[in-house]
Parts: sequence; C-alpha cells; structure tokens
Amino acid sequence: MSEGFSDEDKVNLTLTIDCDFSGIEVSIHTNKTYFSELILQCDDKSCHGYNSVGYGLTNQTLDVSFPYRHSDHGGKYINFRTTCKNQTRILDHALLTPCLSGFTGNATVVGPNVTLYCEHFLFKKSTSGIHITYEGQDLAHCDVNNCYPGTGLPNGAYKKVGYKQGMEFLCKMDGAVINLKIIEVASTSTTNTFSTTTIITHDTSTSTSQSSSSMSTSFVKEGNGVRHVAVDSLVTSSVFIVHLFLLISS
Repeated sequence: MSEGFSDEDKVNLTLTIDCDFSGIEVSIHTNKTYFSELILQCDDKSCHGYNSVGYGLTNQTLDVSFPYRHSDHGGKYINFRTTCKNQTRILDHALLTPCLSGFTGNATVVGPNVTLYCEHFLFKKSTSGIHITYEGQDLAHCDVNNCYPGTGLPNGAYKKVGYKQGMEFLCKMDGAVINLKIIEVASTSTTNTFSTTTIITHDTSTSTSQSSSSMSTSFVKEGNGVRHVAVDSLVTSSVFIVHLFLLISS
C-alpha cells in the first residue's frame, strides 16, 4: 500500500486482532480517530458491511477489501476500533493515498532561479489539490477551481522562485508525497563578433572584401555595402586629385 492506489484498484487490508474482542468498527474519515460513518461493523462471530465492502473474520484477523475511488477515499484514513472483552479499546488506521507513480515533476535550476512543476493524473479528482512546498511552506497550491500561490497546469501546479544550493522541494496530493528531483542546467551566453578586412588593388575600379561573422547574412551584406561605398569614394577622390596635380605640373 506504500505505493498508493489508482481509481478502481482493489484495496486489501488485514487487521491483526490482539485480544479477545467483542466488537470491531471500521470507518473511512479525514480524521484518523473518527468513527461517525461506519463502513463495517463486527461482533466476535460475524460482520455487517456497507458500501460494497468485502470482509473475512477469524479470531486473529479481519480482512477488508473495497474498490478505491479517489474522489471518495483520496487522502482519507481507514480507521479500525477494536473493543476487547475487558473493555479496552485499540485504535488502528491506514492512510489511503494516490499512487506515487502517477506523479510527474521536477525542479529545474537555471542560474539563480528554479522552476518547479508537479502534476498527477488524478489531480481533477483530488480533494486537497497539489501543493509544492519548501520547508513546510506552500510555494504553489492548485486545485481544479483555484491556484494561489503559483500557476495552474492541466493536472497540477507550477512556480518559479529563487534558488540556493541545498534547497529541497516536495510535491503533495491527498496524503501522497514525493521529492522533486533537482536538475541543474548550466547557463550559457554567446557573443556575436563581426570583422571586415578590405583589400584595395592598384586597379582602383576593383575592391575586394573578406569578412567573417557570426551574425545574420543580411546584416553582413549591409555592413559590407556601407564599407565599400565609403572606401571606393575615398580611393576615387584620391586618384582624381593626383591626376589633376600631374596635369598642372606639366
């Protein structure tokens, strides 16, 4: 039972009877000491069951079975009260939790923050909703009607908070609890670089550009065009001035 139950799973429990008893009462309740609604009542010879509860009674044990329905049983206790013939009363209980394998979630650390998420496939039938907690405090609490604090997911809750090394987070629903696995993602940054080398030949009508860049192609082309116009205009003006000086000198 430590792994919990899914809807319509058969719950099978055995109570060990430690005394000569005159009666046993069985109840399902949110409080583990309450017997206001009995599902089974036994004397030392027979039992009377309610709500499709199966049973088997011997002098040493009481076997109880019933189908698990999350909306009715999730997070509740099944309580046993044995009345011994010497009038001593013995209390026993078991917590009816949803299956742990139904949880999905983790805590993903990127830089100074951690993103927490937790879901369970029985979330829409939950009586308590999903809680994501740190040191007993709710970081997120969502049920089918409301989500505060935190943000709702289709079957659970989401929250982003600051992170410090060593923090541990829990996800809880109807008595079932799991640790959210910490996943650390290394943050990376990329630097764009751009360089252009312009080579001018003796033929002033020709200019060749060699460039390398990690930016987009359109930006490189635009940058080269600007450089070419500026350089070609300067070279053309210089050649014209030299040619005019030679004419005047001659």
